[in-house]
Order: sequence, then structure tokens, then C-alpha cells
Amino acid sequence: MSHRKHRFAPSGLLLLSCLLSGCIDGPFFHLKKLNPYIQKQWQADREKVVVFSERIDELRLLRTQITSMSDQEQADWITKLEQILKSETSPEIRRETVLTLEKVHHRPEALTALTSLSKDKNEKVRMALVAALRRSQDELATNTLIAMSSSDPSSNVKLSATRALGSHPSEEVKQFLGSKLDDRNIAMRFQASQALGELTGKRYGGDIDAWRKYVAGENVPEPKVSFAQSIESMFMIR
Repeated sequence: MSHRKHRFAPSGLLLLSCLLSGCIDGPFFHLKKLNPYIQKQWQADREKVVVFSERIDELRLLRTQITSMSDQEQADWITKLEQILKSETSPEIRRETVLTLEKVHHRPEALTALTSLSKDKNEKVRMALVAALRRSQDELATNTLIAMSSSDPSSNVKLSATRALGSHPSEEVKQFLGSKLDDRNIAMRFQASQALGELTGKRYGGDIDAWRKYVAGENVPEPKVSFAQSIESMFMIR
């Protein structure tokens, strides 16, 4: 990609800027002058911060450009991003990588890379994964969300995965969400009902009993919706 070098800043740009402008050393300036080991260590720490910040910026820049790249360029970047996910120790870098891969989630290799994080140790990374999988109706994405809704160690991730299944229309998903209506957690029952509403277009709201009957195959009359509610529903963000 030599013809697109203008896209990414040189790796040393931020560090050079810091050195030119002068970094504030804080209240231990004199101590650092007296102790070469501390001075060397703090310099190394500053460089780590610069490198970390630069990597975040480059991932965010890539996120704005990857959808306009050619198929081959996208494939090359997906391979590089997948390697980052396998080797990166920073949860924030992994999260930013997930957000970048989300832009090309329609590509099978990107989706495979994403779903490999369903058991990532960091909750924020898994939450970002749920948001990415919500946009895909691929069977792999659906199955991953079902698994996360069922067994993720974080209740926040479980709830988010359950709600995300509302954008995955299938009889299997409907029945799975129906099973969540009997969950002991009231928040889970609510999220399941909200997901079913998105999935089916039915307007039973938080009436869990009505949803149970509907999922079981009963013909359950929908409550009448007022004009005000109809207008409000037009502007709801799902």
C-alpha cells in the first residue's frame, strides 16, 4: 500500500512532538536529575504511552478508511487485525480492533476473527463484540450471541447479547428468547421481551405472560396503541 502512505502518520511523530515541545516532568524533576535509573525508567514509560496512543489513533484512522479499500486490501488488513487479536495484551487495543473489524463484518474472515473473542477475558472487549455481532445476521454471529447470552460470566454481557438477538430473525432465536422469559433475573426477562418485540413486530411491551403465550403459539391480541404512542415509536432508536 505504498501509494497510500499519506493515510498513516509516521510512527515516531508523536514522540518527536513530545521531545520538541518539552514534556513536563512534574514535582520530581530534581530527583530524576539525581537518579539516572529513574530518569531512564520514566523516559521508557513516556515512550510506551506515546506508542500506545499512536496505535489507538492508527486503528481509528483505519476504521474510517477500510470500507473504501479494495477487496484485497481489506483481506490484508483483516489478516493483520486478526494477528493483533491473537497476540495483543492490551484490552483497549483489542477493543479498538473489534470496532475496526466491525466495519467489514460481512466478510467471513472478519466474522471468524470477531467471534474468536467470545471468551475474551475483558468484559469491555466482549461488550464491543456483542455490538458488532448485532449487525450481522450470519448463523455464526447468531450462534455466538446465543452462547454469550447463555453462559457469559458477566450479567451485562448476557443482557446485551440477549437484546442483540432481536436483530437476528429466526424461529430458533424466537424460541431461545422465549426460554429467557422464565429467567429468574427480571432484567433478563425484560431484555428478552424487548428483543422479541424487535424480532416479531408484536407490541406486547413488558407483558411477559403475553409473550409466553405468543411464543407458545397462542393467538394473543395486541393492546391498542394510542396515537401518541404510535408517534413515539416512530422515533425510537433500537
